[in-house]
Amino acid sequence: MALEVSNDTFYLVQLPNGKTIHSDEDEAIDYLQNKSNNVDPESEDVSVVKVSVDSGDWTIAEMSWQTIALRLMGEN
Repeated sequence: MALEVSNDTFYLVQLPNGKTIHSDEDEAIDYLQNKSNNVDPESEDVSVVKVSVDSGDWTIAEMSWQTIALRLMGEN
């Protein structure tokens, strides 16, 4: 399977039952929201990581929970 990366960025969602790769932030947040029903809120196995590649330089940064929460609240 191949994932085409637009804008040299993709997102990794980690949950206790596995990891998935998403092509954009909205898709990653939606997936996290849809799969989080039985996840322990104190679990350290939950994260969204943004991976960017710019001219061979990789940037890997975990999205803050404040950013994720604001995105989820903005959808309501």
